Amino acid sequence: MLYHGNSEDLHPAHRGFAESINADILSVSETDPHSVKSFYQELRRGYAIGDYDTVIAEGSRPLYTGIIHKMTHGSDLVYLCADHRLHNLWNNSVEFDSAYSLFKHILGKHGKPGVRAVAQHGIDGIIAVSEFVEDYLRPIFCDRVPINIAHPYIQPDLYERLRTTDPNHDQKVAVTVGRATRYKGVDLLVDAWPTVRNKHPDAELHIVGKDHPKSYADTPGISVEGFVNDLAAVYANANLYVQPSRIEPFGVAALEGLLTGLPAVITKSTGVRSEISKIDDNLIAPTTADGLSSAINWYFDQSQVKKQELSEIAKRRGERFNPDERKQAFREEFEKLSTKI
Repeated sequence: MLYHGNSEDLHPAHRGFAESINADILSVSETDPHSVKSFYQELRRGYAIGDYDTVIAEGSRPLYTGIIHKMTHGSDLVYLCADHRLHNLWNNSVEFDSAYSLFKHILGKHGKPGVRAVAQHGIDGIIAVSEFVEDYLRPIFCDRVPINIAHPYIQPDLYERLRTTDPNHDQKVAVTVGRATRYKGVDLLVDAWPTVRNKHPDAELHIVGKDHPKSYADTPGISVEGFVNDLAAVYANANLYVQPSRIEPFGVAALEGLLTGLPAVITKSTGVRSEISKIDDNLIAPTTADGLSSAINWYFDQSQVKKQELSEIAKRRGERFNPDERKQAFREEFEKLSTKI
């Protein structure tokens, strides 16, 4: 399995996937991905990693290395798609802040036939982390490349803590957990909160994660918590999780909320919608501030009995994402995909 960055940059669930099939884990570059040096290292790595029958690219960036390896060693290339880079490129929504991202922007605007040709001939199979990911890959790969689905999971220690944790249904507290990046959509949630407070003046929003603007706390009812070690305590002090992402291939933090018993309001552009739809479709919002506020207000309007019912369903859905079952599911999907290839 190829990934970009240092050891801590590999998603822990993807590391577990690799271990479930006894795959070696190799970094293609530890250099800033927006640098020419990194691109050069990634290409060289394709020649140097040795003779493997199958190479898995964790995300789209290691595909460069994987395609070079396929060309030189005749390996099968599997794309583990848990990122949104191909989606942004294909939909011409790349934010360019470097020469590399500007190149991707131009490629997405003018080079789609070339992207499709390289993708269909260079990649032999795909494991997508959600049905949502499969949906946005289909226009690129059509029916030329098989796509199987394997969902990620909650990390073992946190899973055990959360399964014995219960939410607080006596207050109206929502929480969101994630990095301060545009695609996470926390700004949309902040914009939505005044509308929520107009209807529910005691409603609170706790924003957890590094580097979120402190100015978010200027909005009444919002607190910016920063990095938190004990997520179980964060979830236990809430009764709703919100995933406001502009695009989210899956959304493990939403799973963590579910396991605690927090129903989750999510956007339509979030992969975990396959689970939330089993709880209540009213929790799935358009990817706008108005859409988020409407869904949050719907939940806060419910009776305590209804909230408890939704909480119990959420917890049952969350329990399905334990490490052992999900790693076994990945191994089975990988074996099925290998036979198709």
